[in-house]
Amino acid sequence: MTHPGPGWTYARRMRGIASAAALVLLAGGCGPRADAEEVAEAPAAEGAWACRIVTPEVTLGSPVREASGASLDRRAPGVFWTHGDSGNPPVLFALGRNGELLGRVPVEGARNRDWEDMAIGPCPGGTCVYVADIGNNNARQMDLVLYRAPVPSPGDAATAPAQEFRARFPGAGRDAEGVFVMPQGEVYIVTKGGSGPVELWRWPTPLVAGTVQLERVRELAPRVRQLGDLVTGAGASPDGRWVALRTYGRLAIYRAADLLGTGGPAYTMDLAPLGESFGEAVAIESDGTLLLVSEGRGATTGSRAAWLQCALPQT
Repeated sequence: MTHPGPGWTYARRMRGIASAAALVLLAGGCGPRADAEEVAEAPAAEGAWACRIVTPEVTLGSPVREASGASLDRRAPGVFWTHGDSGNPPVLFALGRNGELLGRVPVEGARNRDWEDMAIGPCPGGTCVYVADIGNNNARQMDLVLYRAPVPSPGDAATAPAQEFRARFPGAGRDAEGVFVMPQGEVYIVTKGGSGPVELWRWPTPLVAGTVQLERVRELAPRVRQLGDLVTGAGASPDGRWVALRTYGRLAIYRAADLLGTGGPAYTMDLAPLGESFGEAVAIESDGTLLLVSEGRGATTGSRAAWLQCALPQT
């Protein structure tokens, strides 16, 4: 992530987050969509849809200072993985629910040009971690890199050697910070929206060696005009029914079929009460457990995490 310049203040960023543009951004750009006021009231229309904060932000253990992606470890409830962005080593950090550092595992054979997100999902032979080196702040055309390795244990000295896969957007490059993996191994990328529309793209699967071309699924919203509205993370539930997207200050939960079709989010939520400095990542469980991760405030604090519980409808 590229941080704002010194003229950007936290108060101005929060005003941007509260804008109507943030509501419209996550309302489903190409399908039927409500205006900002209707979107803001959508959660109240489905009474069972309340998402509540169960653990406010906790500081993540050193040396996690620029957390950029996050995934929940399906083997151990409350354990999650994160990583740093550009300028940080190619390392995965395992943490507990209260932010305690459980392990520091280098990704064998990988390099961190601009890691922006990660996911845990199926792969040949088991379950893998997918790390997305997809940041492209200048929207130049360049390869997106996806690293895949079996999910490590927190105490491992390193992952197994990671497989490397490459892809490109057709035509011009795009900046992206969100990746999610579905239960059948399908990989999707969500663009950030700063230099063009917010778009959903499919990485052709099965993953193969060589550079492939991404396949456009749909536009989710027009180009973002407020910094606080940029899409910074994505995550799919293990059962494949739900996908969560986040901006710096807003959460949207989609039924996966709607997101991959033409629909808008089933639920949106203002994240301003969390007081995140730079909200960077989201992960969601099938039972509605939801993790949000944010970068620290420069050199003064470490990265942070917060836990929500959402009552996901059964239908």
